[in-house]
Amino acid sequence: MAQQAEARSSGWSPVDLGGHEVVGRLHMRIKAGPQAAGEGRHALDRLEGSVDHAQLAELRLLVTELLTNSVRHATGDDDWIGLDVEIYANAMRVVVTDKGPGFRPEPNPQPQLDRGGGWGLCLVDALADRWGVHQDGETSVWFEVDRGFASAA
Repeated sequence: MAQQAEARSSGWSPVDLGGHEVVGRLHMRIKAGPQAAGEGRHALDRLEGSVDHAQLAELRLLVTELLTNSVRHATGDDDWIGLDVEIYANAMRVVVTDKGPGFRPEPNPQPQLDRGGGWGLCLVDALADRWGVHQDGETSVWFEVDRGFASAA
């Protein structure tokens, strides 16, 4: 039970940027381990009503996949994973950061069927409008999904 309470979140907060657009932010540090993907996915519950239902379902799927990748490939059980979500009127941006060694992304990721996995980046590539990897002492995998103005918060 103590491990499940290890996620730290500053919560969801709307911010007015000079009247131009409203931005929502979610920042979390999640303890690496088997519970990380579920904690990140459930943290997105606070976005209900602010994001179209279908896009929120996609966001949950992609966040789950990236957090699972961080746990599987890039962290030890005593490490932390960062989850940052920004919601703009016209787009959503998610960044998952860990202390892993990083990797060079393939232009069109393919699942590793012989290993029974590897769908995470394939899904990100298929569902996100933009994505990439940034390395600077840590590894951050990010993606952006455009929002229609009709579904803007």
